[in-house]
Amino acid sequence: MRHDGSDELLLTKIKARVEEINPDVFVIAGDISDRLDVLSDSLAKLRAKDCINLYVAGNHDIWFEEGGGPGSLEKYSRVIGEVCSLNGFSHIPDAPIILGNYAFVASIGWYDYSFRREDLEIPIENYEQKEFRGAVWYDLFRIDWGFNDREATDLFNQKLEYNLKTLPDDVKHAIYVSHHLPFQNLTLYKDRLPWDFHGAFMGATSTGNIIENDGRVKLSISGHSHIRNMIKTKGIVSLTVPIGYGRPDSEHLDKFVSGAVAQIDLKGENVKIHDFVKGDLSAGLPYISSRN
Repeated sequence: MRHDGSDELLLTKIKARVEEINPDVFVIAGDISDRLDVLSDSLAKLRAKDCINLYVAGNHDIWFEEGGGPGSLEKYSRVIGEVCSLNGFSHIPDAPIILGNYAFVASIGWYDYSFRREDLEIPIENYEQKEFRGAVWYDLFRIDWGFNDREATDLFNQKLEYNLKTLPDDVKHAIYVSHHLPFQNLTLYKDRLPWDFHGAFMGATSTGNIIENDGRVKLSISGHSHIRNMIKTKGIVSLTVPIGYGRPDSEHLDKFVSGAVAQIDLKGENVKIHDFVKGDLSAGLPYISSRN
């Protein structure tokens, strides 16, 4: 969300659309803002009435603020959960949300370069350094937790495995919510650089293996990619539901929001998606920067 308050109407329209659907649960898959004040204000405006509001942090949310404040690990492990709680949301990575025989289990996820296109023959060192021919993955400058990417992926995967393993016995169905993607075939490659170089930072196949092997996960919801997609693999319906950085004018905002909010019905193991809009919602729209 923009820091100058100019996204307030967008937030109001999203909340109104959610309340029109009248769901049991409203889920946001991360990347509202690197600034805690903007995150807090946005969640306050987005909180839908008469439903459970859930959030999972994205990589932009855990960027440290250049003016000081908590670092990435503290933001993810404590501060964002507190901000969520103050505004009527639950930060699901902190603990699963149990609703009858359903559980929402979440992780920010991360990347270990397993999504890279090996046919490009880009040295692994470029992925580790997050730079190739001048194109830079911006986490390089704004994540300060001291883990390398593989260590971070392993850490989040271990927490995910623990949360799944310790679910109550009467939980029969699980919904996985993440920011980064669990399956490589959710990622769009365009046969051009630096786009396909950046595809390596979309997620990790090891995370997808965990939710596939659990057996109870029938739905996966993610953000991050900026390209909306839906696949079904090994019985799991997986969606990416980003809004992106484009903004329509006020005349076209209702249509934009209608496409942005995905409506999902769950009944046992059956997953029904209503009129899901694929692709880049922001294509052709005026671009806003996600950086200060």
